Amino acid sequence: MMLQFQGVSRHSLLAVLSGKSHDSKQKQKQKQKQDDASEGQFSSYPFPELSSSGRLEVKLLIKPTYDELGRVLEQLQPDFVYLQGQQLDDRGEIGSLVWEDFDLSTPEALCGLFSSKLPNTVYLETPKGEKLAEALHSEGVPYTIYWKNDFSKYAASHFHQAFFSVAQSTSSHTWDAFQLAQASFRLYCAENNVVSHDSRKGGGKLGPQILGEPPNIEVGPCEANMKEEEDSPETSSSIKIYDDDVNTRFLVCGFPCTLDACLLGSLEDGLNALLCTEITCYAAL
Repeated sequence: MMLQFQGVSRHSLLAVLSGKSHDSKQKQKQKQKQDDASEGQFSSYPFPELSSSGRLEVKLLIKPTYDELGRVLEQLQPDFVYLQGQQLDDRGEIGSLVWEDFDLSTPEALCGLFSSKLPNTVYLETPKGEKLAEALHSEGVPYTIYWKNDFSKYAASHFHQAFFSVAQSTSSHTWDAFQLAQASFRLYCAENNVVSHDSRKGGGKLGPQILGEPPNIEVGPCEANMKEEEDSPETSSSIKIYDDDVNTRFLVCGFPCTLDACLLGSLEDGLNALLCTEITCYAAL
């Protein structure tokens, strides 16, 4: 299943928030000034507010009870579930999936929420979420997005903004929306030392991870008679692939810097996701 839309249809997103991102603007500004003076610009960063727009119909819950969340999941049966961990103001980080007396930090508690219909995608914005993601994936959730290590609110906010912007504005597959957002995260946050030292250990890609299979994009073979196909108005908008291996040149502009593996890998993943999104959009026409 994809976060893919035709016509004016939307997919439903249930966002469960810790609540602290919706404090008054005045308190936010005062807190940000204090944090900026003592800990630097990355310690306090506002999360973009989610609202229904473009391809997503958004339902917000702030620090719900277990019964309330279970009831909304049963009624709404969302395509996408976003669970935000506690915002730890003293450390400028995101914490576990605990809201007052409501604890979803164990695989048993988390999987117990979903009964009749599983969502297509679950995004776990909480540190050390690999076991939670694996448990959901093994229960049948096609795509789970998670963070493997500790991370700051600033890092979470950057990925949050990139991912949901793609999901709202394009007919992209979950996999491609993630790849675009993760490429943006790596290009900016990793290059600006936003990720913690622990996140850099062990190699591999920085930032959030995804469990699931990349989409298979099937495009029918082109007609044998190219001239007839080009002259026919019925096939003028179809996708034409004339070779299994096509070379295309891109001009990428930016500030002078060292072209390391992280930068080049992020550009490759982002461009590949953009291409897949374009093909998916045309194939759906």
